[in-house]
Amino acid sequence: MGLNESDTRAKLIDPTLYRQGWSEDRIKREETAGGIQIIGGKAKRQGRGRTDYTLRLRVGQDTQPIAIALIEAKKEDEMPGKGLEQAKAYQLSDRFHVPFIFSTNGHLYVEFDRTTGLTSQPKPLNQFPTPAALQSRYEAYIGFSIESAAAKPLLIPYPGGEDGRRYYRMRRFGRHWRRLGVARLKGNRDGCC
Repeated sequence: MGLNESDTRAKLIDPTLYRQGWSEDRIKREETAGGIQIIGGKAKRQGRGRTDYTLRLRVGQDTQPIAIALIEAKKEDEMPGKGLEQAKAYQLSDRFHVPFIFSTNGHLYVEFDRTTGLTSQPKPLNQFPTPAALQSRYEAYIGFSIESAAAKPLLIPYPGGEDGRRYYRMRRFGRHWRRLGVARLKGNRDGCC
């Protein structure tokens, strides 16, 4: 019998993420994905759920980290791609505008790349992308460096810290991205990533 999901995260996934260079300030665990969605100009509360991991890039200590990937963890004896659809549903909840979605059982992982629309074959978790690799892919997608002046509005810390992040702020960021001419992701009305 394999490890349960909690033990899989603690004993298999966390150590691998650390070895790949994902430090604690780049990982946010179990973030609620239930937010408010604007439909026809009216706010509608969405169902709740939790992502196991949100991977983020941070430019400096005084900047807001940018979420770039979600990871859904599953029990050790489940297929690595089992959580992919669940993580994709979180990403579509208008709370997580990330281009990279992963699912893992602690040994293998599967990736859905929104920038290409492709899902990978299972790969060993010890080949999980480093922060530098995902940052490079992210910057290639958005068309500028996250350290450039174009990214400055996206790095302003949220009032009240990260818990102060709200859907209307993400909509404001979306307007900024459209002004920059960043290609919008399919199915993403406000253009945020």
